[in-house]
Amino acid sequence: MNKLIIWGAGGHGKVVLDVARAVGVFREAVFIDDSCVEPGGRFCDCELFPSSQGVELLKARGFRFFIVAVGDNLVREQLFREGINSELVPISLIHPSAVVSAATFIGDGTVGMPRIVVNAGAVIGRNCILNTGAIVEHDCQVGDHVHLAPGATLGGGVTVEPFALVGLGAIALPGVLIGKGAIVGAGAVVLDSVSPGAIATGVPAKALSHTQR
Repeated sequence: MNKLIIWGAGGHGKVVLDVARAVGVFREAVFIDDSCVEPGGRFCDCELFPSSQGVELLKARGFRFFIVAVGDNLVREQLFREGINSELVPISLIHPSAVVSAATFIGDGTVGMPRIVVNAGAVIGRNCILNTGAIVEHDCQVGDHVHLAPGATLGGGVTVEPFALVGLGAIALPGVLIGKGAIVGAGAVVLDSVSPGAIATGVPAKALSHTQR
């Protein structure tokens, strides 16, 4: 497992590359991105390939493992599915500075940034982002394709359903549920459950509207 495809050549891709290098398992990393027109480009001192041709070219060179480095949950899910359909293997990357209990489960394709904490009994789904300094307390259930932004904190027993976003520095108190596709705004404090598709902000968090997710 020494060749890695990072799908997404943007700001998040830069950080994922740093995590991959810190993990130290991969000898070579390359990027693929729709913004690339033809092979031969460079991004962060790595080769850059167009999504349309890149997968097959890279498979021929022995690349098998991939991770999606895109912040938008819906786009990340689409690319994750595309990678699997292309017979690539999703891997998880957890920065060495993370504190992760052995009594947890983290799904394929999830990236854990520096200084995250994931405590005992937590279950993290596939293709998630646990961003810098996020805290997932004991017995939380985090669904697939979720993004916990930098500094987000989930108290014990919180459930976050698929495609939800918990914003910068937001706090979810123990036992609450954040519904599918919901967005919790930066700095919000969630005292009660957030319904699917809701956008909740403030202290305490109140629903403003609903997304189309």
